[in-house]
Amino acid sequence: MTQDIEQKSPPAPVRTALTATQIIASLTKVNGWKLHGDGADVAIEKTYRFDNFLKTMSFVNAVAYMAEQQDHHPELLVTYGSCSVRFNTHDVHGVSRSDFECAALVDALLAS
Repeated sequence: MTQDIEQKSPPAPVRTALTATQIIASLTKVNGWKLHGDGADVAIEKTYRFDNFLKTMSFVNAVAYMAEQQDHHPELLVTYGSCSVRFNTHDVHGVSRSDFECAALVDALLAS
């Protein structure tokens, strides 16, 4: 006799918007990330540069995999030799701690 075991997803993390002071303090801990936009459209953003399209796309795929693992997906602007990564948390209409955690993970993709 076999039973179907229902797989349950872990509960979604509870995210809250950071205050302006918390955002500024957090920006000092991630190298090269800048504040972008305002109000509900506020985000943190960084542009990464690469020698060619293949290296750019390899980075994009690594970011996509990390984002899927974290269940926190950035906006990406991809060109031949660069990728701009922008994080914000739509459900809190601002920037959350998750955005900074993911920013650090993206930076770690290139640390060697």
